[in-house]
Amino acid sequence: MKKIIFFIATVCISFFASAQIAPNFTSNDCNGTSYDLYSQLDAGKVIVVCWVMPCSTCVPATKTSYNVVQSFLTSNPNKVFLYLCDDYGDTPCASINSWANGISVPASASSLRFSNSAINMASYGAVGMPKIIIVGGSSHNILYSANVSVDGPAMQTVINNALNASSVEESISIASDLSIFPNPVNNTLNLTVSMAKQSNATIEIYDMLGNKVYTNTDKFSKGIHNIEINTGKFDNGIYFVKLNDSFKSKILKFNVSH
Repeated sequence: MKKIIFFIATVCISFFASAQIAPNFTSNDCNGTSYDLYSQLDAGKVIVVCWVMPCSTCVPATKTSYNVVQSFLTSNPNKVFLYLCDDYGDTPCASINSWANGISVPASASSLRFSNSAINMASYGAVGMPKIIIVGGSSHNILYSANVSVDGPAMQTVINNALNASSVEESISIASDLSIFPNPVNNTLNLTVSMAKQSNATIEIYDMLGNKVYTNTDKFSKGIHNIEINTGKFDNGIYFVKLNDSFKSKILKFNVSH
């Protein structure tokens, strides 16, 4: 990937309204450790991939990407990672390391270097120099994509949303007081809530980015309650419905398909 792309003068930033799936890759980093993208995402990690030549044009976006990842080290340890990749995988790791160290982007447990053609930026949307994507979630979605330059605050927002969505997935309990149908759903989601005793309860629905798209709190008597939720205006995709009461919580995943 050594074609010079300096002629790309327009910054191309895309937020994927309908999520695009990131192709998987398995590659050794410059220390010889193997990483499989999907395995990392399935473990709840968020990956920032930054392709560089390396070159002087790549410096600002690379440093911003590194700093954004570093900002999550305390609040979300071992969750957010920077993969700094040679554009076509034909630059020696020693050169990648020297260049990155020279711009104050040191290697660390959260900042990895790769030089492997298996990590092909052309597979992840329009190419650029540099090119940065953010990938997260068990659905392996590309959540952010930018060429040439990046928006640090926007990247932080995307990563926060991905971490929130991951927390929702991880908190799924074994409670048996909620069921849903049909799944996939078109316009109406039917919930069956079984209450062991009278209690206030909250029903919430989140999208894959962790955004709350529905909430309702009510007092439920002991017994079975059937609830209909209009999903006609929901975008196609994966959602999580969460029931919280005084005793337990349960989260179920469902798919909207119009």
